[in-house]
Amino acid sequence: MSNELVPKDILNNEISSEVFRDITAPRTDYFSRIQLFGGKSNPVQEGRIGANHYGAVIDGDIIDLGNSVDVYLVSVRAKALDTSSSPPVECFDKDDEVFSDIRNRSLTKDSGCMFGPEFLVYVPTLDKFLTLFMSSATAQREARKMFPMLRSAVTLKSKPVKNEKYVWTAPVVVECSTPLDVPQDDLEKRIQNFLNPPKKGEQELADGSTRER
Repeated sequence: MSNELVPKDILNNEISSEVFRDITAPRTDYFSRIQLFGGKSNPVQEGRIGANHYGAVIDGDIIDLGNSVDVYLVSVRAKALDTSSSPPVECFDKDDEVFSDIRNRSLTKDSGCMFGPEFLVYVPTLDKFLTLFMSSATAQREARKMFPMLRSAVTLKSKPVKNEKYVWTAPVVVECSTPLDVPQDDLEKRIQNFLNPPKKGEQELADGSTRER
């Protein structure tokens, strides 16, 4: 049915295009994530992303960013995540008993628990701020290189790692050869939201990250 067939008085209460844009504008208090997808991960097996590629997980969709991606390290916080409960439990206070409990349970294989530093990064190719959760043991080791690189541009890559029983994909972080500009609009607000997440008892949306070795 075309608009011409609808009496104008019926449309008086219809929202304007300006209001529509306002109520559908991206939230700045919620961050989607970027993660490295190993070859055995479900999204790779399902053909949603290439093996050992970085992907941006936004509203359930995965944007394939390739086997390397340039990002700007904006900030960092502590995070513990329990995906075994529904909804998942997140804690950002390392001195909280919830954080300690999740951290202890993460030592049990397939517990669904993980912890580590979570970085706020800006991805120029998407013009988006995302979080990067370095929760596996190998990721935590690489994260030690990242802390001194805060407020600078880095390139995320990966490499295969193996032990006597397993082979898996580990993140690699190197200095970025290209300078990156970070948009200043709402930057302070985004950082404040990132560094002041919901308190215990409040839920911040989680996308069900998985802990690798």
